[in-house]
Amino acid sequence: METPGQNTKQVMEENDALKQFMELLNQQNMKEQSQDFMGIFWYVAGMQVQLSAMVDELQGVREQLSQMQENQPKSVKENLMDKVAHLQEKITNLSERLTAVRNRLVETASQAVNTFKEKGKAEMCKVLQKGISGVKSMLSGYRERLVDVMMGFEKTANQIDSIGDELKQIGNSVSNVGRLLTGKDTKEVSDEKPGVGLTRVINKPVKKAVENLRKKIDATDQAFEKLDRLSDRLDAGKEAEKGGRVSVKDKLSQMKEKAGQQKKAPEPDKAKAKSKEESL
Repeated sequence: METPGQNTKQVMEENDALKQFMELLNQQNMKEQSQDFMGIFWYVAGMQVQLSAMVDELQGVREQLSQMQENQPKSVKENLMDKVAHLQEKITNLSERLTAVRNRLVETASQAVNTFKEKGKAEMCKVLQKGISGVKSMLSGYRERLVDVMMGFEKTANQIDSIGDELKQIGNSVSNVGRLLTGKDTKEVSDEKPGVGLTRVINKPVKKAVENLRKKIDATDQAFEKLDRLSDRLDAGKEAEKGGRVSVKDKLSQMKEKAGQQKKAPEPDKAKAKSKEESL
């Protein structure tokens, strides 16, 4: 795990690389490409912040479980602790995947700047396209994992509900036997009985996480759109530059052709003399 000092150093290095990269693109009249690239970077960085908040919230649930009163069923408490810890691990894994994507973006920006200095704009665009392709592949894997995690959260939420329903039913059965024996009507046990209320409380942040993960899937799809747009704009810029070179080449060819035609044409005086001789 990174120390605060290492994390601060990494952020400073990232900021420096991205600043140079944006300045370069703006100088090359590639402001839209710069905005798309940074939009993708901030999506990744923002998503990591949100995932970190989810991990902290689940940690709070674990601490809440550990402080529960002794009258809570031990088996239920341990079962829920394990489930929450597993969910927390899945979210942490997602964040680590995004760290790899973030590093790839910064690395691409840094390589693009160096390549421009050594080989020019065309080669820089090739580096960017390669980097974008790699990011797409990594984000694709992240999205698949994101869907799996969301489904895992949904499954866990259903399991916790089932545990609560089972505890509630057990409570009803045990208490109602006594009531029936004394000739009283059966009575439904409240959710506040040991274990039942606990499952409801714990499941609230889990169900909230399901909705958050669903939104993150949509946000990832939007990031893919930005990547596609950036790739298309890089291709369009390349074609435009290529088109400009071709037009200059065509213009030179036209000038040469015109010069050749002028050489082949007879001089005015000679043409007049030849015409006069023919008339005689």
